[in-house]
Amino acid sequence: MTQICLKMWGKLLESRNPEAKNSTGRSAANQKKLEILGELISGITHEINTPMHYLENNLTFLKVAFKGMIDLSEAYQRLLQKTRQGETISFSDWQSLDIIEKEAEPEYLRTEILQALQQSHQGIDMVSRLVLALKDFSHPALHNFSLTDVNKCIDTVCTISRHEWKRVADLNLNLASDLPYLYGSRDEMHQVLINLVVNAAQAINEKITAGQYKRGQISISTRAVGDKIEVVVSDDGPGISPENLQLIFEPDFTTKAAGHGTGLGLSLVRRIVENDHGGQIIVDSEPGKGSSFKMVIPHRRNEQQT
Repeated sequence: MTQICLKMWGKLLESRNPEAKNSTGRSAANQKKLEILGELISGITHEINTPMHYLENNLTFLKVAFKGMIDLSEAYQRLLQKTRQGETISFSDWQSLDIIEKEAEPEYLRTEILQALQQSHQGIDMVSRLVLALKDFSHPALHNFSLTDVNKCIDTVCTISRHEWKRVADLNLNLASDLPYLYGSRDEMHQVLINLVVNAAQAINEKITAGQYKRGQISISTRAVGDKIEVVVSDDGPGISPENLQLIFEPDFTTKAAGHGTGLGLSLVRRIVENDHGGQIIVDSEPGKGSSFKMVIPHRRNEQQT
């Protein structure tokens, strides 16, 4: 399934950006996006299937519910027609209406139909948000560096990684409304952010598995600091031991079991932030209390530097 999805995404990216085949840099960036999607595709599929399952159940219920309401409405209409024609309403007429009304349970249906419609709207909204986020994530950048909305990147990443964090943590966003656009690579910002968010979720899951608490917290904040943009991703997971804190940015270092994570690594995060964008990444971690990764990136750089 994953391989099929990867091929589909690859064809989509190539069809939308023919130059990608002829550009080593763009091909590498597109390949990296496909790798990330390949890692996340199972959860993304579940995120789509769940609201679609609710929609299917709600539509089945509404089909039955509206039949009952239509039967009741037709019974009322028959009595109304008799009244308009001056006919006497017999006791058997009232008995028949009472039976139909009890079978239809209008009070119950009134409540349940409204809830079913509300749930269906929420399900459609969830699917729409995920599809738009995937579209934004997979869209090939026409230029390696361009004006990038970091807050939008965060929203996109939180949406497509929702299955990773929703069962283990609450996600809190504190995004500055006046944040300037970053002159940088949107693709690389996606890579950095999804790595940090998924790492946070997996760290919290380790703490939950160890029985240290039932649910964690992930926080993401942005703000403008002079001519720089500051992005902080923090969690209240198990934290990083002092001996590992010195190694986490090494290319081959990992504490995760094989098959876990996005396959990116913090070494790539540092390269993107510091080498590609002229910024700085700062880690603050305390064992047992959590970790915080702060990126400070100049939002404007001389184009020759990129």
